[in-house]
Amino acid sequence: MYRAFFVDDEPLVLEVFMNMPAFLECGYINAGYAHNPLEAVDLIKIADPDAVFTDLRMPGKNGIELMRELREDGYDGEFIIVSAYGEFEEARKFFKMDGFDYVVKPVSEYELQSLLIKLSAKIALKRPEPPPLMEQGAASAELNRITEYLQENLEQKHSLEALGEKFHFNPNYICNLFARCLGTTFVTYMRNIRMEKAARLLRSKQKAVKEVAAACGYNDYFYFCRVFREVYSCTPTAYREAEQ
Repeated sequence: MYRAFFVDDEPLVLEVFMNMPAFLECGYINAGYAHNPLEAVDLIKIADPDAVFTDLRMPGKNGIELMRELREDGYDGEFIIVSAYGEFEEARKFFKMDGFDYVVKPVSEYELQSLLIKLSAKIALKRPEPPPLMEQGAASAELNRITEYLQENLEQKHSLEALGEKFHFNPNYICNLFARCLGTTFVTYMRNIRMEKAARLLRSKQKAVKEVAAACGYNDYFYFCRVFREVYSCTPTAYREAEQ
């Protein structure tokens, strides 16, 4: 599990963003938040999160200044600017200070998932740990029931909340099952098994690429192609042609 801290001077905007399902599904817990960037510095030092998600334009101290002050104090976590603004100059300053990413509001669930998967990989490199072995007993049996259901219903949309209702578990408990038993997150697990199925279907050449996307649970064809390229470093069509 990774720890995220959130900073935004707009309470309602912050509430919506930090409660997006992608955070929990990608293994992130809320380590704290602040509406006042002047107060955020001390709170972040105390919380020592893995990543800070901060707005850019805030009264008293903007996101770049917040990052600069924390960097000067020795904080080495990751920074992600979440802003309604897209000025090149601000983004340039951010990345020169070793910022991780810069996204423009409103952030879609797909975009956030993609960002968090990449962010997790970078954080893991800072504190590498061997993946936990599959546990025996009740926990692994519960997870096996869940993963069997997911593999048999890949064409459907799934979330931790929906799985919690179906299997009568708290979504946080399911998230922890994936972390403890498989050493991964729910989103990464789903992406991997969807892509494995996509590759099998593409090799079989029995379905059109759009049909493969739908069979693997991707209603958005272009998003399917983007994820496939991230995993296999080529488009679905190129993958299929290479298998001929």
